[in-house]
Amino acid sequence: ARVKLAGTIEDGAVHYWSAGTIFGVTPDDTKPMVGWTNLLKMTWKNLGNGSFHCRNYDVGYFTEPGSYQRVEKFKNPFTGKINYPIDVRNGPFDIVLAPKQHPHHILGDDIWFEEPKHFRFKNKLDPDQWPMSSTGEILNMLYVDGFHGKVSDLENDGTVSAPSQVSIHHVNPWYPFFLMGKQAGVNYWHGRGIKVFDLSLVSSTMLDYVETVVPGFLESDSPWLTRTDSYLKYKLLRKPVKNRLQ
Repeated sequence: ARVKLAGTIEDGAVHYWSAGTIFGVTPDDTKPMVGWTNLLKMTWKNLGNGSFHCRNYDVGYFTEPGSYQRVEKFKNPFTGKINYPIDVRNGPFDIVLAPKQHPHHILGDDIWFEEPKHFRFKNKLDPDQWPMSSTGEILNMLYVDGFHGKVSDLENDGTVSAPSQVSIHHVNPWYPFFLMGKQAGVNYWHGRGIKVFDLSLVSSTMLDYVETVVPGFLESDSPWLTRTDSYLKYKLLRKPVKNRLQ
């Protein structure tokens, strides 16, 4: 049921278009910092015996909050300085779902699957070398992504991929391009998305962007081969900033 809602029980790919806002949360204040929008590819394979493999690819960019238009710079509301974001290209990331009772809630014909995931790993940006871009040697992140749909769709034997909406709630250390260093606080990513059955539901701005930066992204099951993420990309594309005046 979870795979039918989030993805597909037949081998193949599904896409989600999402958008939202990154908030900054400090001990003294909470402010919207920048918007974001992305297109997520999930390639599913049925492994048999109720198990499934999913491989994720993520392409996106940053916006003014509430807009789908890409921005190359924005004013950080906490520092008053101009920040320059780096577009998103993450993955491939692999997940295997084995048979179990996945956490869910049912109200009438509506069902939600939400499973908190905690990630803890070494920061690719050494704080001694990247004092304004790095929050420390270790990154701690909490992801609570939920999938919402209809029980009747999941109980329909003829449905292999059910309509679904995704809710996104991520609590992360300050993203590198905010140049917040070790200032007390975190980023809260909030957003909503939909499983894409019809490309007319996706903003033309996003579709044009994806076809420009990753031609064939929608059609290919493997749009790129080498694994990448936002921290690695930042390290490769930027130079260390020693203070906010740079």
